[in-house]
Amino acid sequence: MRILVADDDPGTRLVLSTQLTDFGHEVEVAEDGQAAWESFQRQPFDALVLDWMMPRMDGPDLARLVRADDDRPFCFILMLTSRRTTEDLVEGIAAGADDFMTKPFDKDELRARLHAAERVIALERRLARKVDDLEQALSEVKTLRGLLPICMYCHSIRDDRDIWERIEEYIAQHSEANFTHSICPGCYEERVKPMLSELKKDAEKKAI
Repeated sequence: MRILVADDDPGTRLVLSTQLTDFGHEVEVAEDGQAAWESFQRQPFDALVLDWMMPRMDGPDLARLVRADDDRPFCFILMLTSRRTTEDLVEGIAAGADDFMTKPFDKDELRARLHAAERVIALERRLARKVDDLEQALSEVKTLRGLLPICMYCHSIRDDRDIWERIEEYIAQHSEANFTHSICPGCYEERVKPMLSELKKDAEKKAI
């Protein structure tokens, strides 16, 4: 993963950067929340590891800005803090944090939480692709709405290339609908029944 670490303590930044690199991740560091936000705007990251208390911009405020940026793919936020009260946990979650670790943190616990983060990120990305596919399908279905030029005699439809095609072919191309043909009762009485009567009369004449 590409991970952005934001912590105002140089020692903590060095330890986190070293450990995350050893885990196989690509790491960038920032000395406070404002610097981290500027880095986040320049390039995408898969995860953020944020200290809670930082100058210029703290962890929760940075998390709120990240979550407000709807144009970017999902980014996992792990908050580092010495706070342990329920109120602090609620505040962090409300700000947009996905997970927490208390300082001083354990290396193995950090690795395990990042493994969990990878699963969450993969799930969020798959969900985003599903949503994109659904929106694309809906946009194609919506082409059936509105005013369609249709021949009053043969009921062919003119498409956006100025080509006339059968209504069944047009709808099949622009939706998931499939067709099976039958005869409605009205058409049977008006068209088919008289035709059958004529055929029956012709057959009786030939039999005489």
